[in-house]
Parts: sequence; structure tokens; C-alpha cells
Amino acid sequence: MEVSAVCRYNISEMRAAFQGTYMEYQDSTRKWSQYNGEVPEPRPGASGYNSSQDLPNNVLDFIKLHPLMYEEVKPANGAPLLVKKNVIYTQVAVDRVQALDGKVYDILFLGTGNGWIHKAVVLGSTVHIIEEIQAFRVPQPVENLIISKQQQSVYIGTQSGVMQLPMSTCRRYISCFDCILARDPYCGWDGEKCQELAETLDRSRLIQDVLHGNMGCLNDSAQATPVQKNRTVLRGDDVLLPCEQTSNLARATWLVNGTEALVEDGQGHFRLGVDGLLVTDMQLEYSGEYQCYAKENGLQALVASYALTVLPEQVVPQLPPTMAHPSWHAASYAYGDMKFIYIAVITVLGSLCFVLSVALLYISCLQKRKGKYNLRVPQASSVELQTVSSNCVSKGSPEEEEEEDLGIFPDGCLQIIPGEAPTLASPSKDAPPAPPPPPPPLPAEFTNGIPTLPNMLRKMNGNSYMLLRQNEEPCTSPLYNSFTEELSKILEKRKHTQLVEKLDESSV
Repeated sequence: MEVSAVCRYNISEMRAAFQGTYMEYQDSTRKWSQYNGEVPEPRPGASGYNSSQDLPNNVLDFIKLHPLMYEEVKPANGAPLLVKKNVIYTQVAVDRVQALDGKVYDILFLGTGNGWIHKAVVLGSTVHIIEEIQAFRVPQPVENLIISKQQQSVYIGTQSGVMQLPMSTCRRYISCFDCILARDPYCGWDGEKCQELAETLDRSRLIQDVLHGNMGCLNDSAQATPVQKNRTVLRGDDVLLPCEQTSNLARATWLVNGTEALVEDGQGHFRLGVDGLLVTDMQLEYSGEYQCYAKENGLQALVASYALTVLPEQVVPQLPPTMAHPSWHAASYAYGDMKFIYIAVITVLGSLCFVLSVALLYISCLQKRKGKYNLRVPQASSVELQTVSSNCVSKGSPEEEEEEDLGIFPDGCLQIIPGEAPTLASPSKDAPPAPPPPPPPLPAEFTNGIPTLPNMLRKMNGNSYMLLRQNEEPCTSPLYNSFTEELSKILEKRKHTQLVEKLDESSV
């Protein structure tokens, strides 16, 4: 649990403790005990020395062995001034101000670990928190607090920046009760508004009660009467009557028709909360005038007023049969129209689903039929590549078709066969397939010639050896002429250059 305490110490008691005896650690008992021996001169802690270098060695040795004082310094009045739960105070700054009663009061500005400032006044042995201010929107610890009497401001420092807050905000109290109950030594009521003492020359008209906080306001005439609000609810319903308190120390009190006996927390259908009065399961006898008062330190002020009216349950009038018949027909017609719309929507959606199903079935059939005509050879390992030129076609005779199967074209064109070279005689259906022959050795001129081949051949990107077959007869295709000439130039050039001994992983 997070708890913080604010204590006040007497300077004379602290000075007397440092003037007393020291403590010494006993190795035999392993405890700290009072030291009654001699104290060297000058006495440790005495004024007149700004540096330890000015002290003799015996004094420094004595300080190392006797760092503690024997006398205990307790807070004034023997107890803390303020103990606050769920709050971590990080910084404190104190200001002193003289009130209208002639007494001097200490004003505490306490910084919290989440960026809030608590302004409090010391009243004897207790502390009264005047207000709580959220200085920073983003929660962050307050690291510095500095009071400027000249600027009448408090400067708050955090990691994100510095904020300036006024030491007093008397104008925010709009009534005599608010000004007196705040018990702020900086503020006083002049009969019309709450004024700051530092800005008022004539203080004879001001009213202030810092010590008790309940004197000065004779009646509630200075308190602005709230406007009465009307509330109408049905019997059996619940209703919330808001009553916002401006002070955390105030207690809300409700009166129903001038009496408080009916409204008690947990009694009947009434529930009291910080936001107002909740009435559940309203009854006819709960109608009346509800008034919310704020009670604090013996003072009472009207905060909210309501005129509550509870109506009986609504009764549907019984219509004669002649009047009820048309309405029944109208309801049946409306129901019939809605039913027709639902059926129409369902029919349209079903039709769309049927059409889409038929279209998908038709497309799948077309794809299956297309695949049946395209796959001429049901051998998965056989791949047919397009030749360099589409001009090299068969002439249609059986002999030419046989030569085409062997990779020889009558017009001298070139055919590229990936993988393995076909055999001359086609194997029979019953005989097992013969193992593929090893790839033929490549001439030395083709070891590094792939980068210089034409783009049309380079795009094939083959990952195995290719068997090139060419007839001695010249090719009639212009593309083959250009390829033959370029290949001859490359081979002629390779004769005069040094070749790489290691063959490429993929060659043609």
C-alpha cells in the first residue's frame, strides 16, 4: 500500500541532538551503544570549517568510527502532521502567510508522483488540504518545487517541462460557503466575491475563518439558490437525481418533502452515491420535492432541487370491434408485404447461385477437354521445346517425318532436343525402356561461349546438355543463316583465345 507522511521538526531539538553524545559500534556485542569517551577538538560538526582538509587526522578518524548521534530527534508533537494513503509525495515547499486573525500559518505545496499538487495549511498539529490541482495531464513525478513570493507563483519542474501556478485561486469560490470552507489564508469574502488578501487594501470588510472554517456566513442568502428541475417517470422505472459536490469533504444529504427519514442509504429503494441519489422501482407515493444539501464542518448549503412526478403505467385503450378490424387488416397486409419481400429476395439469391454453379461447371469441362487434346504423348518426362525458327517445318512425306523424328530436317535447319537424344528405332510397347545414353562430349570451343550466343538461344536457360544436330546443307531460313554465321565467327575467335578447362554446369 502506498502511504506518505509529512512531519515537522523543531530546529532547536535537532541542534541539541548534534550537541550531545555519539554512538559507537561494539564488536563484541555487535550493537551500537552510547560513547562516553573523550571528543577531539575541534568537535565534529562544529561551524568554521568548510573542508575536511582543514581538520586534523584524529578528528577524521573519530568521525569514521562515530558517524551516529545518540539522541533521537522526533517530530514535533510526537506524530506526523499528515498521513496520506494511495499517494507518494516527492517534493515539498513551504510558504508562510499572515491571516486576518493575525496568526501566521504555514502553507504546504506537496508534489506527488503522478503530477498533482496538494495545497494544504497547517492548523496546529493537523493539516487541512485546501485543494488538489492536476498540474500535468500526463502522469509524471514532480521533481522540483520553488516558491516565488515576488511573482506569487509556484514553479513545478518535471522531466517534460516547467509549469507556473498561482499560489492562490480565490476567484474560483463563487459563494460565501465555498470561500470560508476552503480555509485558505490567502482568501477572504467581501460580501460579494472571494478576494485575495494581497490585492485588497481595505481588509475591514473581509470575512475569513482559517482555524475553524465555519464562521462568517450567517445564513445561506449568499448562496445562489439552484433552479428546480422537473423529472417525470413511470411507475416501476428507475431514476437518478444528480448532486455534484464541489468539495471532497462535503457529505450529501437528501430531503424528500422536507423530511430526511425516507432517504437513507440502503433503505428501501434509495441508494446514495457520490454522483447523486438513485431511486429504483418507482412508486406513486415517491412523487414530491427532492432537495440535495452539502454538509461540511457544520455548514449546510442547497446544491440541487428536483420536482419528481411518478405516472401510472400506460394503459392501451380497448377499441370497439368495428374500429379494431381495419387495424388488424392493416397489420396483416403489412405482414404479407414483408413476407413477399423476403421470398423474392431468397428467390433471386438462389437463382444467382444456380447460374454461377452452371458457369463454373462449364468452365471446368472446357479446361478438361482442352487438356485432353493438348497432351499428345502421355509421358511426363518428355518435354518438347520450340525450335529456333518456326520456318523449319516438315514437308509431309513419310520419309521426311521419319527424319524429323530423328532430329534431321531436309532443309538443313537445326533442332534442339532437351534431355536425351532419341534413338533410331522406337522401342516396342512390351520391351522396357532403354536407359538414356550419356551426353556427348562438347568441343572445347563451347566451354565459355554461352554468354556470346544470340539472345534467342540464350533465353532457353537450359539446365542440361543439349544435342545440336545440323545438316550439311545450308539452311534456307534467314534466321538460321544469321545464327550459322555468328556461330562460325565465335568459333573462329575462340581458336585464338585461351579456354577455361572446367566446363560449365549447364552447356549447349
